[in-house]
Amino acid sequence: MMINDINPQVLLNSFAEFSASADPLLHIHNEQDYQKALAMTEFLFEKASDHGDDPANDLITLVAGSIGRYEAKQQDILAYQRKLDALDGEAATLRLLMNNHHLTPSDLEEEIGKKALVSMILNGKRNLTKDHISKLSVRFNVSPALFF
Repeated sequence: MMINDINPQVLLNSFAEFSASADPLLHIHNEQDYQKALAMTEFLFEKASDHGDDPANDLITLVAGSIGRYEAKQQDILAYQRKLDALDGEAATLRLLMNNHHLTPSDLEEEIGKKALVSMILNGKRNLTKDHISKLSVRFNVSPALFF
């Protein structure tokens, strides 16, 4: 039986072979598989072309979906996401930037001020000013709109 010039059995066999080799990336069961999938995604992003027909883009979609399913099952990630969702946008953005750059509240003294003020902003008790946002945007090379 042929379906639009595709032999279903050949396709099934090819996919079964691919699936066996890619199983740890497509079915993430533990932290080790998760780290391998993240590394593979990073590698694929570097290698894939911007053309939609590049097979690497399809593989990125498959692996990213697997990563998303694994992350959705992780309680610590879910708890962290709930905390971020509870914060207002600017506090969550600031916390994310600080985490990504391995910064503490003391590291933002030039952009915001004393550590206590940074902590109040992170806890939603104070808001960033226009001046803070301007300085943070320069430091992190991001658009000020990211904080709104």
